[in-house]
Amino acid sequence: MVGRVVLLHALRGEHRAARPPVRQGEVLMRVDLDTPGAAELYDESRYSDQGMHAAWREMRARGGLHRQVTPDGQEFFAAVRHADVREVLSNHTAFSSAYSTMLSVRGDGDVAAGAAIHLTDPPVHSELKRIFTPLMTVPATQRLAQGIDERMRELFDTIRGRESFDFCADMVTLPMTVTGALMGIPTSEWPVTGRATVRAMGGTDAGESAYQRRLNLFEAHTTIMTVLGDVLEDAPAGDSVIGRCPRTAGVVEDPGRDVALLNAYAFLMGANPTIPQTINQMLILLAGDDDLWSWFTCQERTEQKFVDEALRWASPINHVLRRTTGDVTLAGTEVPAESLVTAWLGSANRDEEVFPEPFRFVPDRSPNQHTAFGFGVHRCIGQHVAIAGMKTFFDLWRESVRSVSLAGEPRHLVSNFLNGVVSLPLSVSWR
Repeated sequence: MVGRVVLLHALRGEHRAARPPVRQGEVLMRVDLDTPGAAELYDESRYSDQGMHAAWREMRARGGLHRQVTPDGQEFFAAVRHADVREVLSNHTAFSSAYSTMLSVRGDGDVAAGAAIHLTDPPVHSELKRIFTPLMTVPATQRLAQGIDERMRELFDTIRGRESFDFCADMVTLPMTVTGALMGIPTSEWPVTGRATVRAMGGTDAGESAYQRRLNLFEAHTTIMTVLGDVLEDAPAGDSVIGRCPRTAGVVEDPGRDVALLNAYAFLMGANPTIPQTINQMLILLAGDDDLWSWFTCQERTEQKFVDEALRWASPINHVLRRTTGDVTLAGTEVPAESLVTAWLGSANRDEEVFPEPFRFVPDRSPNQHTAFGFGVHRCIGQHVAIAGMKTFFDLWRESVRSVSLAGEPRHLVSNFLNGVVSLPLSVSWR
């Protein structure tokens, strides 16, 4: 069963916030840091209950790469500074993607390694990318904008007027309003794929057993693959992502694997995390700070700088994994060939050497060299579509909502890979 391929996209920003003074021209949000503990980056429980910013900050201060060990004894190196993360992601000749992108998928590597777009290196990666790029250019995204707006307004109508609800549960199809039609997935399958893509990336309940978590992950992956397989069998239109996936078999000639299905899976799992998780983190901020909400509601439209800062703050993807192709030196550390190296995007997005006051949310921050979409040849192919979807959402939220507050404690995904929110109780006053 294929169930372990995931495309790079974007972490939980800390939601414990104190209100700083508003300075001229700025609306700021400060994050209070926990006392750092032992820097065990693999431990998934730490991501669901306390976050990792304090540990990452301590590691950045020590400099260099950091040797870590998984529970089953696998050594890996951790890059936590912005410059080192950028080097790992940009230098595909030294740090290969054609093994796995997740710490939890190791051994012989990902079952889609060398076949799915995010698990290949040039020149194969470049050939695969050319198949899909025309669907996601700026002009192509502009043509998608009206449909995204219409579908998102329809989704808003399902919650409009409700004073309290769980945003994650009731807006589960939110990412599909942006990517569903582009992917070529029928609207009838949007709820099940929306739920399954979240569950396929980690545990939704910190109290569940390891066995139950594995079972839930398997069921989620099976659900996704079944939906995608059915869509492929129905020969979707060639102007959709899934409609173009059969062409990938001409680039990766591997009769032992369903290359088209692997790439369809990769795009779905890459498309769905960034949009809802960035929005979830921003709603936590907006619900917790009157000054930020006042600033937000005074804006005529959502600007690019705001989205960039939201992506930096949320960093939906905690890490991506690479494997060295030969001996290499990075940050003064000698790394042997075939070593595993993790690039921690959330840490890079709080690097004090790159971002002034990195633990404050600055909605008009510029410049903003966030890592949420990656760097180099693997920079997110769908970034324009994701940005368009987030701008549409925030414009509609501003237009529709008079006030918002938390109706309970947000609950986070149990995952060292995806910085996900799985429950977000909100109290809302509608316009």
